[in-house]
Parts: sequence; structure tokens; C-alpha cells
Amino acid sequence: MSQQKISVRILNKEYQFACEDDERASLIAAADSLDKAMQSIKSRNSTMSSDKITLMAAMNIAHDLIKAQQLLAQHDSEILSPIKKLNDKLEQALSQSV
Repeated sequence: MSQQKISVRILNKEYQFACEDDERASLIAAADSLDKAMQSIKSRNSTMSSDKITLMAAMNIAHDLIKAQQLLAQHDSEILSPIKKLNDKLEQALSQSV
């Protein structure tokens, strides 16, 4: 894969990144998401420093990620538990037929 440079705008500043071709769209989406989060915080707290806006946005995004991971783990558990029970029943039925 070849790397390319892309430019993104976050909180009215330009940043350049190098990324693989197949990662370009997701990097741009991540930058857009971060920019929206930071713009939202700034609009509610216009006197807040850029560093604090960045930290708050990072904390909010990390919190959302943790909640999503917990929800995914819960869904996995809810789905895998019945599948395991069915698999155990199948193995039991197959071992009795042999």
C-alpha cells in the first residue's frame, strides 16, 4: 500500500496526516467527527482554551467508545449464550446417536 498525505481542518486549523489509501475515508470521517465535537464544546464555552476543548472532546469520545464496547460485549453475551446452549444440545444429541 502507498501512503498519501491528507489535510484536515479541526477547530479552524489545518493538520496534515499521512495514511494508507484504504484508510483515507475513515481518517477524514474521524477528523470531521472530532471537529464537530470540538465545535460543539466551543459553541457552549466560547472562552475555553483550545487545550481544554481538545481534552473535553477526547474524554467525551473515549467515554462513548467505552459505552459502545460495553454494549457490544453485552450483545455478544446475549447472542453467544443461546448459541452455546444449542451447540451443547447438538453435541449431546450427536454423542447419544453414536
